[in-house]
Amino acid sequence: MNSPQRMFDSSTQRLPGSVALRERKSDAASQTATGRLSATAMRNALEPFGRKRNAYALMLLAIDLSLFVVGQFLAITATSGWLQILGMLVTLAAIVRLFLIGHDACHQALTSSRPLNDLAGRIAFLVSLTPYSLWRAGHNIGHHGFNNLRGRDFVWQPKQPEEYLALPRWRRAIERVYRGALGPAMYYLVEIWWKHLYFPNRRHIPSRRAEFNWDSLLVTVMALAWVGSIFVYTQHHQRAFWPVLLAAFIVPFVLWNWAVGLIVYLHHTHPDVPWYEDKRDWQQHMAQISSTIHMVMPPPLGAFLHHIMEHPAHHLNSHIPLYNLKAAQQHLRQIGARFTSTPFTLSHYLRCIRTCQLYDYRHQSWRSFRDAAHA
Repeated sequence: MNSPQRMFDSSTQRLPGSVALRERKSDAASQTATGRLSATAMRNALEPFGRKRNAYALMLLAIDLSLFVVGQFLAITATSGWLQILGMLVTLAAIVRLFLIGHDACHQALTSSRPLNDLAGRIAFLVSLTPYSLWRAGHNIGHHGFNNLRGRDFVWQPKQPEEYLALPRWRRAIERVYRGALGPAMYYLVEIWWKHLYFPNRRHIPSRRAEFNWDSLLVTVMALAWVGSIFVYTQHHQRAFWPVLLAAFIVPFVLWNWAVGLIVYLHHTHPDVPWYEDKRDWQQHMAQISSTIHMVMPPPLGAFLHHIMEHPAHHLNSHIPLYNLKAAQQHLRQIGARFTSTPFTLSHYLRCIRTCQLYDYRHQSWRSFRDAAHA
């Protein structure tokens, strides 16, 4: 079995060619998985939506940076508890939106200029303390190249029942927390950010690149400046440091981890969507597409999330900018493409966390922790 760390050993420039090769080998199977249209036909149909609008993209970046400044101003300076809570929520909203802009930049989808994308992406990622190059390497290769393939896409990869039962009791407890309603915060913070993004060790990221360390250092400087500015303000205005730090930095960062963990979870975890252990089986079903969920959001929430939940269109062509994703997804529906499409509701999420706990790769079925314990 391939190690999940292999995703960091390849250049991001290899993705389009390798994906194209898999498409040529799997077009017939993909017609079954996604309707009568092949993956290549769907990608070709989405090409017009890849057009970039640089000025508009930079305007979105400026708006969301301004939103972050407003949130921080309220969270740090407000003496009213309600205004401080509003500041926390505005800060959280800005972090989520800026991360999604940075995500687009990592795909070279935000603007038509690679240097501009890299600069905008690094700036946008600062407030979520996300090292740009490490996210780009893991996400573009490991996830987009092999989503829902065990051993290659480690993000929200479910454990097998026997694998879960072999864990120590304390580790099984952590796994149950991860797969619970509040688990996305802890999962993303520990399993993704700490292990794979922030100064990762060789066990998790064997590949060494200078930009990995520089980007990790950059977000460290950002964190120190962020916390330091709060400390200076509270000392100068004779206010307690820890309550302000909690409101302006700690709570927004924890809630951000929950939000992004949940978003990534909902993109590819669903009671009716399988994971794969065998690469040939994964290729045959064109799981890169068929295992990507279209989460139907209320219009205001979808726009707030920069339309990232229009995810099948994004996985078919990751160079489509976020401001064209909604139209691209609508076009897929118009030409007859079929995907797992689910309205975003609390009941759906609760169904997912009740059902999607462990995975039997042999029978391609979800299992619960309770079923595994009594097997």
